[in-house]
Amino acid sequence: MKKRNVIITLCLLCAAVLLPAAGVNAASAKKNRKALAAYQQFLSQSQIKWSKWTNVPSSQVQFASADINKDGVKELILSYPQAAHMDGWHRIYTYTKGKVKSLGRFTSVSIFKNKNYFVDTYANTGTMEVSCYRLGKNGKKASLVKYQRSDTYPAFAKGKVVRKYSDSYGYDVYYFSMKVNGKKASYKKCMKKIRSLEKNAKRLNLNFYDNTAYNVGTYLVK
Repeated sequence: MKKRNVIITLCLLCAAVLLPAAGVNAASAKKNRKALAAYQQFLSQSQIKWSKWTNVPSSQVQFASADINKDGVKELILSYPQAAHMDGWHRIYTYTKGKVKSLGRFTSVSIFKNKNYFVDTYANTGTMEVSCYRLGKNGKKASLVKYQRSDTYPAFAKGKVVRKYSDSYGYDVYYFSMKVNGKKASYKKCMKKIRSLEKNAKRLNLNFYDNTAYNVGTYLVK
């Protein structure tokens, strides 16, 4: 009798653990279907707003999708290499509150799904800006770490400039505008955060497809 009661108790405990998880998964799957349908509608526009002053033909963009923040709902990533450098070549959209929401403009995007963050890298005339972000479950983008690096002393820099020898380049480079979690930070704290993010991080291989009805119907359905 006691053995039977123990078995019943264990079964009830398992059900208590598994049923809520199943409910969450079902809700995520439902939201993901709505998100993909919204992305399909978004891509069907003749023009896509790329910047405050520029619209681009939707037929010329390429798309990919990935669940960046591991909430079971995919994000839409667009690529448009013909864009002006200052406008950025990538866009990321998420689905929140029943709408497609832009996360901003990005130049070169790398997603590290296993560590739940993505990186945007912007380079121009010897200066590079690296920004690491995390997408929350609420669809909001949070800045994790950011810095700029220049091959020459940045006379335009505000705040502290740190000079460091680069083994990769074989000469001194200059770090400035360093932030961690949106706040000014020292070079040491900034690099510590970078190392923490990069440890065991695996870059997601994004497959981009031309924005055609066939590709959207084939690769943006689940």
